[in-house]
Amino acid sequence: MLKRFLYIDSATLTDYVSALEGGIRESLERTSSSERNAQGGLKVSAIEASAGRTRGVEESVSFSDTPQARFERLMGLAKSEPEMAGWVDVANPDVDFSDIGVGALIEVECDIYIPEIVKALMPDGGVVDALDKIEALLPFASIFDPDAAQGLPSVHEREAARAFVGALGGKALVVGDLDGSVWRVAGQIDSVNVAGDIEGPVRVVGKVANRWQRGQWKPLLALPGSSLVSRERRRALERTKPKSGDEDQYLEGPALMLDVLAIYR
Repeated sequence: MLKRFLYIDSATLTDYVSALEGGIRESLERTSSSERNAQGGLKVSAIEASAGRTRGVEESVSFSDTPQARFERLMGLAKSEPEMAGWVDVANPDVDFSDIGVGALIEVECDIYIPEIVKALMPDGGVVDALDKIEALLPFASIFDPDAAQGLPSVHEREAARAFVGALGGKALVVGDLDGSVWRVAGQIDSVNVAGDIEGPVRVVGKVANRWQRGQWKPLLALPGSSLVSRERRRALERTKPKSGDEDQYLEGPALMLDVLAIYR
């Protein structure tokens, strides 16, 4: 199948392939040869060759080792050496995920999306723009209504929000629903590696970083294996349960956290 890659973590992919191949391949060179006669015709039979003197022709083509090519090699190596690569062939997620271990390399088909709370906190998600507009309008609003600032984020809260968005550094969290399964997958991605609209039906390849069972809730901004918040803040959030109406800010198990390697369709 011809793949359209929407996301590839090229640096991690190179690490995986070099570990399995014993080094980093810079390029690939292919050489082909043929024979032509003196009259310019290609030698296809002994009879034709007798019509003139023949000479050898060699053509060499050099190929760059692209991330897409490395991915195809990784999949081939993983499936041929599953124990070395930690490859797990997922046929039935409800069965295969029940005892899958951290470090397993898997591929799953799912419907992927970026949660709304994560979208809002991305650099282009609108939070920073909204804060800028509030600060621009406050001096004028106070002329007509001295109490206009009441109920709006304070200066400290606005600065904290900007700092949090800046700390994300273009990273986002994606969640994937598996058709016909109670399990879900999640993973952190870096927007610099995104090459298209990743939301919708896709195939995801990644290594299992963590897992949690049915009935366990994990805050989306503090999922294990994610670096969207500090370790101390993540631990504090993990000890909380969602309040009524806040369920969309959490991910309920059973679920797997992945180190996402590639997303394609």
